[in-house]
Amino acid sequence: MRSVAFKTFGCRLNQAETVAFEQAFAEVGIRRVRYGEPADVVVVHSCVVTQSAEDECLRELRVLRRRLPDARVVLSGCAAEAVEKARLLAAGAGLVVERTRREELVQQVLQKWPAMYVDTPQVSPAEPVEKRRSKRALLKVQDGCNFFCAYCIVPHTRGGPVSRPLEVCVREAATMIAAGYREIVVTGCNIACYADGTHRLIDLLAALAALPGLGRLRLGSIEPGTIEGAVAEWMAGSEKLCKFLHLPIQSGDDAVLARMGRRYTSAQVIDTVRRARALMPDAAFGADLICGFPGESAEAFERTLRMVAELDFSNLHVFPYSERPGTPACAYDGSVPVIERRKRARRLIAQGGAQREAFAQRFVGRRTEVLVERFDRNGRACGWNGEYLPCAVTGVPRERLGDLCTFTVEAVGGVTLTGQSQCVV
Repeated sequence: MRSVAFKTFGCRLNQAETVAFEQAFAEVGIRRVRYGEPADVVVVHSCVVTQSAEDECLRELRVLRRRLPDARVVLSGCAAEAVEKARLLAAGAGLVVERTRREELVQQVLQKWPAMYVDTPQVSPAEPVEKRRSKRALLKVQDGCNFFCAYCIVPHTRGGPVSRPLEVCVREAATMIAAGYREIVVTGCNIACYADGTHRLIDLLAALAALPGLGRLRLGSIEPGTIEGAVAEWMAGSEKLCKFLHLPIQSGDDAVLARMGRRYTSAQVIDTVRRARALMPDAAFGADLICGFPGESAEAFERTLRMVAELDFSNLHVFPYSERPGTPACAYDGSVPVIERRKRARRLIAQGGAQREAFAQRFVGRRTEVLVERFDRNGRACGWNGEYLPCAVTGVPRERLGDLCTFTVEAVGGVTLTGQSQCVV
C-alpha cells in the first residue's frame, strides 16, 4: 500500500491544512505514516513568516533528500510563493504546489507520479486520520489577509481574505464531532475578516456552538482592532465557547504600532480588553508581542511592559523581531541590535510567566474542565482547560481519553492545575 508522511511548519492554519491533505490522500488509498519513517511521498508544508522559518524549511528539504532518497518530496505552503522555485527544486523538492492549487495537491501528486495511483483505495474516506495525534480538531474557516503590516509577508504568500461558506464549515465541524472530537478550534489567517454573504464571524460561531455533541469551541487568535462588541458579549454568554481571547497586539507603544502598520492604538487595545473582562471577569487573555522592531526605543519597550502588566495577560507569545526580506520593515532604519531584541524578549517572557502563575493560582478550589489528551506515567489525565492552562488529574478512567472531564483544582504546580476527578466511564 502506498504511504505519505507530513512535516508541518508554522501556524495552526498550516496544521489544519495538513489534516485536509491527510484526508485527501486517505480517500485515494494512500495511508499516512509517521514522519521519518520510509514513505512513498513526503509533504513539507512550509512557513516563511521569518527568514529563519524559511531557512529551516529549506534545510528540511536537503535533509530529506539525503535521508529518504527514493521518496517523492512535495513542497506546499508559503515557501511556494515566497521562495524561487529553482531554489526549492535544488534543495530537494520534486513538486512545488502553489497557493492557488493547494486543494489539488493530491491530484498533482498523482499526475506527476502516476505510479502512486491505487486502483482500490483501502482507507475509508471517513477515517479520522488526525485522531491518532490530537484530541482537538482545527477548523479552517478563512484564509488570506489584506492588512499588509510592515513586518509581515503573509498577504503576499496567502493572498487576500477568502472565507469558506458557513454551511461548509458547519458540515465539516459536524464530521469532526462524529469522529469523536470534543473540542473544535476555529482558525484562519485573519478570522475577524470572516464574511460569507450576510454571515459574519458571530453567525458562524453561533452555528457551530449549536451542533449536537460539541463539547467546546475555541476561538483562534483574533486581531484586536477588529473585535466587535457583540463577539465578546456572545462569548460571555456562551456555554460552549472557551473563555480565552488571544490578541496579536505586537506592541504597547503607539509610535511602534503606527510604524508596524497596525490598525489600532494602545488605548483601543486597553479598551477592548477592559470591556471583554468586564463581561468575563474570569476569562484568560493572551497576546503576541514583537520585541525590538526597528525604531523601538527603550521607553517604547517599557510602555509595552506596562501594558502587559496593566491588562494582566496570562498567555504571552513573545518574538524577537526578525527581518523578513520582501517586507517594508526590512528596509526601515533604527534597527535594534539582535542582542537587545533578545534581552527585551526575555524580560517580557519573565513578566508573562509571573502573570500566568498568578492567574493559575486563582483556580485553586474551583471546578474546571479538562480535555483529556494523554495519560502521564503516573496515570494522571493531562490536557488543557478552557482558559488554556495545563491540567494533570487523577481518577480519570483511560476510557475517557479524548473526552472532557470536570475536576476541582486542589493545587497548582507552576502553572499546571492538579486535582482529582469523579469522572466515570
